Amino acid sequence: MNRRSSLLAGPAATAAANRLRDTNERVDAWPYAHLFPPPGAVPVNETGMVAVPAAGNSVDVLSYQVPPTMRFILQAILQDYSQAAFQPGDTLWSVVVNPLAGEQANPVQGLIAKPFPLGSWRYGTVWRFAQPYEFDANDLVTSVATNVNLGVGAANQYISGFLGYLLPEV
Repeated sequence: MNRRSSLLAGPAATAAANRLRDTNERVDAWPYAHLFPPPGAVPVNETGMVAVPAAGNSVDVLSYQVPPTMRFILQAILQDYSQAAFQPGDTLWSVVVNPLAGEQANPVQGLIAKPFPLGSWRYGTVWRFAQPYEFDANDLVTSVATNVNLGVGAANQYISGFLGYLLPEV
């Protein structure tokens, strides 16, 4: 069988069909539920860009308010810097839920003070999560960047993106 061929026959076709059937059966099982948007899901592709603040200061790059009666499933993120000259540790990236709500402000596990970009706007790539994050109705999800060692100026920008979908709250 030619490995480049996209057509399968005989036992290879049966094996491929069985693998596809098994995958489709797992779509509704945990932890696969949020990896595949169900019918009727509303896509979310929010992006934001802001100038880099002076060293030692933080800035909200992107905030996304989950609509009432909906849940937000965050499948991927983009946290990047507009210039090519970036060394790990120049910026600390975090995602925080409800940052303006005082005691209820929570950093998101696994997305706290990351010393490197996640994804790349230059190459059109995002950072996909093995298990997507889920946020409740009315949550304010915010990407925060803390400048440790980057220059400021019009050419120096932070870029963030939240990619996922909305589901009705049950």
